[in-house]
Amino acid sequence: MAYEHTYFVRPVAGVWHVTWNDSAELIHSFPSQGPAVALAELLAGHMRAQGKTATVEVSEPEARRATWGGKGLGAQAAA
Repeated sequence: MAYEHTYFVRPVAGVWHVTWNDSAELIHSFPSQGPAVALAELLAGHMRAQGKTATVEVSEPEARRATWGGKGLGAQAAA
């Protein structure tokens, strides 16, 4: 089924972006996933209430990597 409206929730540089129909235009960004998904669901529900088709696609969170501390962190934890 093809949807008229698709809202995307994606992690970008430590925040969650909500975009529409794969547009580069940002609707809003949030510091956590929950509120971003809630906004996307709200917008999709609004479209459905108007008789249109809409869906929400949520990307997986980015894997977090410790980039600070380096090898010294492991030595401190072992001490």
